[in-house]
Amino acid sequence: MTAHAEASDIARRIVPPLVTAFVLFCVILRYAVRHPAPARDAPPPPDVPWSAFWRYLALTVLSGYAMLLAIVLVFHVALARDPGAFRSAVVGGGFLAFGVAVPMFVVSEAIERRRR
Repeated sequence: MTAHAEASDIARRIVPPLVTAFVLFCVILRYAVRHPAPARDAPPPPDVPWSAFWRYLALTVLSGYAMLLAIVLVFHVALARDPGAFRSAVVGGGFLAFGVAVPMFVVSEAIERRRR
């Protein structure tokens, strides 16, 4: 027995995130073409105090986590009518952000500081 998706389900659940991702990709690609990366022979970045690193990390992780939850609210809860997805995103996204990403950034920063 196979399950077939109705056209309205496809239009509501698949098309909006797909089109949004494609448009964002095109915007990022256009920006990257118009603003190439600086040359590799640039001087090394100055030493930044740990307090500045922690502020940067907190702002980056919290804003990324908030954006993930906003995307889930729009595409999964509002458009796909799947309210359980938000709880999953809160738990799973929280684990990825605070249990995986933050420790990895802290470890990589500590390694980089030891090299300098």
